[in-house]
Amino acid sequence: MEPFAPEQETYWLVQPLLEAGLPLDEIRHLLCRLGFEAVVCDGRSIDARVSSLVGDRPADVRAAWVETVSRMIAWPQAAAGARPDRPAPPE
Repeated sequence: MEPFAPEQETYWLVQPLLEAGLPLDEIRHLLCRLGFEAVVCDGRSIDARVSSLVGDRPADVRAAWVETVSRMIAWPQAAAGARPDRPAPPE
């Protein structure tokens, strides 16, 4: 079975969190919680709940989270043609 997105695409999405020093298991956990919040939350409170997922983290992690979520929102437009430069995952 092929992954939903190529490795380079998924690496680009989480790169800010990796650079902020979060381990991959923690990133997976945050993204699962994000998905859950997106499903069960009404549209009026989603921003606050997404922010609260990292509210107790250092400022660099919170900034990386905002960038990651922004990339996830922009990804459909980027996939349609206006792709930013995306580095390959480290070997």
